[in-house]
Amino acid sequence: MAQVISADEIKKTLPGYSPEKSELFHTQSARIADRDFDKALKENPCKEVVLLCGGTASGKTEFLDTQLIDKDCLIFDATLSTEKGAEIKIRNILRAKKVPVIFAVIPDNLGRAFIAFLSRERKFSDTHFYRTHSGSRRALLWIATNFKDIEINLVESSYTSDQKLQFAKIEFESRQQLINYLTGLQTTETGIISQVEKTL
Repeated sequence: MAQVISADEIKKTLPGYSPEKSELFHTQSARIADRDFDKALKENPCKEVVLLCGGTASGKTEFLDTQLIDKDCLIFDATLSTEKGAEIKIRNILRAKKVPVIFAVIPDNLGRAFIAFLSRERKFSDTHFYRTHSGSRRALLWIATNFKDIEINLVESSYTSDQKLQFAKIEFESRQQLINYLTGLQTTETGIISQVEKTL
């Protein structure tokens, strides 16, 4: 069974927290999650450390619960939406003599992901959606380019006709093919807004 560090779960333990005020607790819970992660790197005997990557409401937590929770590993459940944050996590994992593995969840349709984001119990501003989706794609490309020995698993999330989330792994024959694919995914926050508006 995996040990999971999740800022969203930590929020629920903070005094005064309620889902509609989730964004107000984000910085504090993220700081605690980072601290707990550093502690777990020292104490957890597992060699494999999974970093989840992807914009908010992309399906990461659902993927974790259905595909990863039974793995013998440590999992950090976050958007991984900045290159600096990704670098710190990876360097700390390597320093702990453990093996970092990336699982990135990319929605097949940003408009549907945005609808899911709006309907979630945990409330954030729309800019959080745009920022994390644009940033996580940028960080993922940076990892693929700068840490070529790190395993990266790219998973596409989509909804079935009865609105259930499903996941499909995207396979690549080479690292360069992965990098080329991720390069094509790059977009600004304005680009995310445009994609959302086209599909709503």
